[in-house]
Amino acid sequence: VGLFNVLINEDRYKVSDSSLHFQVEPGNMYPSVCVASWKGVKHEYEAGSKATIMVLLKDAFGNHISKTSQVSYLPDFKLYVLHENGSVASVPDISNMGWNDFDYVVIEFVVTKAGKFSLSLEGGNQTLNGSPLPLKVNPGTIDVSNCIAKWNIEPHAWQLASKMEIFIHQLDQYGNLVSGLYPFDSEVVERDTNLSIPIADLHFEEVDAGIQLFSFSNLEPGNFLLTIYDSKHNKSISNMPYVYRVFIGYCDGVKSVVNGSGLNDSVAGVRAEFSVYLNDIYQYPSPIEADILQVQILRENDSYSISPIIYPMLNKNGSRIASGMRYDGISYMDTAPSPSIELSNSNEISPWFQSIGNGSFVISSDFQVDYIPEKSGFYDINVYCGNIVLNEGHSFRKEVKAGEVNVSLSSVVRFSSKVSKLSTNEIVVLLMDSYLNPVLSQQSRLKLEIASSNSSGFSTLNITDNKDGSYNCSYMAKDVGTYEICASFDGKRFLSCPFSINVYSSEYFPKANNDTISIWEDQSIAFDALANDYFAGDNASIVEFSKSDHGSLIQNGRIFRYTPYKGYYGNDSFWYTISDINGNLASASVYIFVLNVPPQFVSVPNQLQATEDMISPRFGGFTGFEITYSNPMENISVNLSAQSGSIHLSPMAMQFGKVMWSELTINLGNDTATSLLIEGSVEVINFALQSIQYLGNENFYGEDTIQVSARNKNGVNSLGVPIFVDPINDPPFIVAPYFIILRSNEDETLIFDHEKDKFDFFIGDPDHLTFPGGQAHFFVTFSMEVNDGWLVTNLPVHLINTTELKHRINYQWQPLQTYVTISKHFMVKAHGIRFQGTVNDCNSVMQQLFYHGGEHGAVLTLTLNDMGNYGCYPDCADGMSMPLYTEATVNLMRKQPMSSFLAHTLGSIIVIEFVIMFSLGLLLLYFTCKCAILLAHERRNREKKSSELSTVQSSHTETSSINISDNATHFTDCCSRPSLIRFGMQSSNFRQR
Repeated sequence: VGLFNVLINEDRYKVSDSSLHFQVEPGNMYPSVCVASWKGVKHEYEAGSKATIMVLLKDAFGNHISKTSQVSYLPDFKLYVLHENGSVASVPDISNMGWNDFDYVVIEFVVTKAGKFSLSLEGGNQTLNGSPLPLKVNPGTIDVSNCIAKWNIEPHAWQLASKMEIFIHQLDQYGNLVSGLYPFDSEVVERDTNLSIPIADLHFEEVDAGIQLFSFSNLEPGNFLLTIYDSKHNKSISNMPYVYRVFIGYCDGVKSVVNGSGLNDSVAGVRAEFSVYLNDIYQYPSPIEADILQVQILRENDSYSISPIIYPMLNKNGSRIASGMRYDGISYMDTAPSPSIELSNSNEISPWFQSIGNGSFVISSDFQVDYIPEKSGFYDINVYCGNIVLNEGHSFRKEVKAGEVNVSLSSVVRFSSKVSKLSTNEIVVLLMDSYLNPVLSQQSRLKLEIASSNSSGFSTLNITDNKDGSYNCSYMAKDVGTYEICASFDGKRFLSCPFSINVYSSEYFPKANNDTISIWEDQSIAFDALANDYFAGDNASIVEFSKSDHGSLIQNGRIFRYTPYKGYYGNDSFWYTISDINGNLASASVYIFVLNVPPQFVSVPNQLQATEDMISPRFGGFTGFEITYSNPMENISVNLSAQSGSIHLSPMAMQFGKVMWSELTINLGNDTATSLLIEGSVEVINFALQSIQYLGNENFYGEDTIQVSARNKNGVNSLGVPIFVDPINDPPFIVAPYFIILRSNEDETLIFDHEKDKFDFFIGDPDHLTFPGGQAHFFVTFSMEVNDGWLVTNLPVHLINTTELKHRINYQWQPLQTYVTISKHFMVKAHGIRFQGTVNDCNSVMQQLFYHGGEHGAVLTLTLNDMGNYGCYPDCADGMSMPLYTEATVNLMRKQPMSSFLAHTLGSIIVIEFVIMFSLGLLLLYFTCKCAILLAHERRNREKKSSELSTVQSSHTETSSINISDNATHFTDCCSRPSLIRFGMQSSNFRQR
């Protein structure tokens, strides 16, 4: 909707015109697209207050409709208050409806029913978008005159000494329960004397929200009036006064007997009866007045009731049963004769109780109950002796089944007058009894037969019971033609028979096939639903179609236009029915898949900056990446890659609680992969995109592009983000061996011969290949210098101005003074040579470099300075740079040095010799130490023996009686030295003298 311009261009002659324009007005209102909301977002009200809903009108495409729009269709709105289970609670009337200043339709209504509900707003049989709305209604103030008293049972006769319990429902003026214990007053008046009766045990108690229990004991017999009222406002509750009487009786709900065939299952229309024997707790008869006994017979699941007839049972002579006689309900009794008692089918007190009219004077303890059930179903039978429920307070449950089938009331309820041959067709028959009850399980007695003379090719199939009184009778006609068919029960035909059926070939009938279409969310699609359908005459029309649940649907001839609701994705469907030229119908469904649009980029950074050979940014990641996706729970993926670099994730910030990245999947691929794949929900991915870092390839700088692809299960959305990599001034390099063997014994020898030498000998710079000015403008300063001898080379003439030489006389760099050019080259010979040139110039000079010197060689020193040609250093953040240089030393040798194998062999021999000598030294040291230890031990032994010998001599001097021979023998045994032996012999001789 809006004003649009038409732009006409003619590219050949460069002619354009934009003077044409057109206005688009909104279409008719489409109710299911209109948005309903509460005014002021308020959805809680008090009963009786006014609620306001605002409706934003839209057409089928979501265009807003204002009060000034010219539309031809504005449907009536209807309100439905729904329970939580979806059932209708009330249908409020719209009190006012009109436009406000903001182009909203305002709907006002009065809420009356309290509770938690939902409000459904419909227009044109369509539910508005946003509906149902939440609604909570609180009850108003209590209205005494509207309060009501209820009983679990509602007797008007109470047995003496029983307790009367009444539930008072505290209601407001709209019938809503009002919580709290409201202070009611009560009064019991005896009707005969019109005197108020005091109540000793009057009790009020709140048993539920808005319901209080009122109870007291019936201690006196008689007729009474009960009034519950509010003395302050002089108002009584609605169903007061309550008229009741208290009778003297002793009925016991357990000992009393209720039996008879009327309590068993029976058939509709058949008279049933059962007997009631009232006993006290001791099983003695407990007679009561006849109108006190009440019987309630209710059908399950509805309010249908049966009115029974109650007879008191008397003995044969018509006298009453003596109250003192014990009776167990088995003795023979006879029913009361009809002249003595007037029978009635109604009860003047309660419409669903029946007793004996004008017979309250009859007192009996035994009764007979007769009734005739006419409707089938399950019934509950309750028997009351005043307020006492017999059968221990439980009801009797019985089933009434349908009677015999009544053919005149049964009929064929559905059949098709046109059918296709060789197809299974059905006729629906409904069986009813004389009371219009559906009859079940009679398929064996039901028959489908053909009544016409043309019976060839007609066959009946199975008959199916639908368990609701209806039966599906299947048949098949094999030939085209007209057939007359009858349905019968036990050979008796139904009144609608026979009926004619025309059989056609299958080509006569249309065939609608299901369609499947796919559409992106927030888009519209038009399609021909009849394109894949078959119909005779190539002419058919759409006679009916359903509304889609999640989008607008507009029909124009054979074309449907479907527009999903804004923000909806998922599955949708609708059905349609077509009619051909013969009036035959066919239906099919259209299944619509509303697909999620691939993730969209809502924010992308621009002018990204990075630094060569460094991860950028250093801390955190690039900000500005953000995607949007309609399904926040679905996992999507984002793939990031760079043409000349790789993408990484920076360390994420710490989070407490459930960390967000726990739901993130990161795939880095193999070691050579340069892309980054992250998977997760849109929230998690947006969080991860704030940590994106870039690292360019080695020595890369300049313009690069980060490719970002966001993918879901339906497609992919890609874009490129440019990034500029600032260059870093990388140091130059020199590739040269540690030594070079000069191959010639002449005085002047070529240092490097690229045809013979296998090693590399060149210089370079990482910034050289990608220098923006081109390789021809990348200049470096290169110097070559030897410590002994001279260097000789041939330089191109464009290096004359930058060439410097160093001579051994002063060891200073001096400009070139004299030169001779031949073929644009000139020869230089010096101790050192330095010039400024391109990398190619330097490498060319290195391959033409000669050494002139002594027989022992020299040391060649190479120095390369990049002159700060390109890039920043050390950090691009400062925007500064400085020259970088490198140096290499090469030993120029005349003789071949020892090979590595020989050097390793000699080294191994030296090591082995050292190990052997070290081992021998250790062995010699070991034996030397061992000998020293033995000598020291021998010296200690000799000193010890010398001390013992001196002791022996001193003892011989003091005591001559000592046997020196024995001692000598002892010493001889201890030491075998000859001197000691001789000493012993001398000692022995001395003893003999």
